[in-house]
Amino acid sequence: MKHLLRSLPFLFALCVILPPAQSQAQDTTRTVVGPGTTYTYIDARSPNLRITALKIDISLPENRITTVLANDRLSLGNEMVRNMSTRNTRNGHLVIGALNGDYFASGPYGKLADGQIIGGEYVFGGHRNRSSFGMTADGKPIIDILNFNGELRLDDESTFRILRLNREQANNALVLYNYYTGNTTRSDNTATEWRLRPLEDITTNAPVQFEVTAVQRHQGNMTIGPDDYVLTGTGAMADSLYEKLEVDDQVHITMKVVPSRYDELAERQIAELMGGGPRLLTNGAHATDEFVGFEGFGQHHSGERHPRTAVGFNEDSTLVIFAVVDGRQHFSRGATMLEMARIMQGLGAWNAVNLDGGGSSTLVARDENKNNHDWGFGFGTYRPVANGILAVAEVSYADIGENLVISPAHVAVDTSETAAFTTRLYDIYGYELPGAGDEVTWELVDLDGELTADGRFKAHDYGRGYIVAHFDAFSDTASVYVRDPLGVEPIEPGIPETFVLNQNYPNPFNPDTRITFELPAASHVRVTVYDILGRPVAVLADEQYLPGLHAVRFDAGGLASGTYIYEVAAGDFTARRTMMLIK
Repeated sequence: MKHLLRSLPFLFALCVILPPAQSQAQDTTRTVVGPGTTYTYIDARSPNLRITALKIDISLPENRITTVLANDRLSLGNEMVRNMSTRNTRNGHLVIGALNGDYFASGPYGKLADGQIIGGEYVFGGHRNRSSFGMTADGKPIIDILNFNGELRLDDESTFRILRLNREQANNALVLYNYYTGNTTRSDNTATEWRLRPLEDITTNAPVQFEVTAVQRHQGNMTIGPDDYVLTGTGAMADSLYEKLEVDDQVHITMKVVPSRYDELAERQIAELMGGGPRLLTNGAHATDEFVGFEGFGQHHSGERHPRTAVGFNEDSTLVIFAVVDGRQHFSRGATMLEMARIMQGLGAWNAVNLDGGGSSTLVARDENKNNHDWGFGFGTYRPVANGILAVAEVSYADIGENLVISPAHVAVDTSETAAFTTRLYDIYGYELPGAGDEVTWELVDLDGELTADGRFKAHDYGRGYIVAHFDAFSDTASVYVRDPLGVEPIEPGIPETFVLNQNYPNPFNPDTRITFELPAASHVRVTVYDILGRPVAVLADEQYLPGLHAVRFDAGGLASGTYIYEVAAGDFTARRTMMLIK
């Protein structure tokens, strides 16, 4: 069951949008969706506003904020935020939430409006007078106008300016490319190009050593390997460098993140960067008294109500906040830029920046779209966007898993048929853990047959038995009845003829085990565990059950090693067996 907190009303503040006399109560739901992460849903009735938000405690060592590029290439198309979340989720890298990112257009050079950095590596770099959101390498959130500036330094200490990164070639200038742009530079035959191999880990605001592996003069469109960089130059700048830089030479390139407000950021390594604008909050106050015209955004964008997306962080920089306000709908009117600043204040932000909104606005939590998108874009669809921000928990599924479920729970086949089993692993927050099934191992109990790694069972002989799925310490059991293919056994598949209490599995066990029993008819069942002296230590079930095979889990984590007795009472039937706990 999902961890749910509910308060009516949650007075975070329509009063920050309208005076208190005009604001009314709202329906607010808060749900814990991951380690230190809470999803908040606010449905206000006056004014009509729906707000979805995610708050991520980044003081927890397992929580990280990263950015993502649509389809991992500037040369490929856009992608829905939910798909960005799903394809980046795996064991050890659980995406708890996702948010749409920067403004965008089309084409590899126009896909992003502003700079982006992923894992300390520039995806796109240029110059815009707009605020961006970022994360330093030591996990601190930042908001500033942050522009790209590159410098190449030769062994003779001469330096050359690199104008931009993964953008179109420029006259009498150097442009740097990496694999995010695609397989080639798309430059013309006026260009001189150097293919570079990094000799150190790529980072920002620090020199990185490269080795020249190829030089191409006036050919253009140099290929870019997965680990390559390519430097493209034209005009006198390229001619001068061509005289000095040859194959096997080594150079240092610094990919700088140049701040506007906070000079100290120029000395820090920036691990993640997401463009946006305008800035909404600066140290607890509105970033400006007049948002129209601020950072180049006009009346239509800033002064009118639209769906909005924003990201921010609290005063001590321990909490990152994703937020979306729905708009252009009868139940949610949207927000002006000033109203969005107030909403972010109400959610606890101390610093905040606006991101792309309108039909792009999307907030995802646990691989589920949470906001109601701009229906003007198309009912039932979400707009593919150019990039996004991810909230990631770097946790093992074994540490946060709670319950493994096998499906189907019981099956009847003959020796000419194949039965397919699947599993789902749920975590302590009640959500399925994607991809866990790929790591499940299988076991046959009292069955003669073959079981493949993907859970497909083919019987060699008829009888009854079990298939057990394992993921780390978690397991679940399915009952299998293999009937005679000639149909000589008149047993109804799936429904036992008599009451049966099976031996627990595994046995001996530590710390948990499964107790299975079979019912020929619907019954009220009570399952009790006793110690060796006959004292009850646990009641595992006390409810009505339908006919068929059933299983209950016994967790003996708090008990001492030894022999225990389990009893199943169903109507007139009572049976007992012993089991051994070994720690």
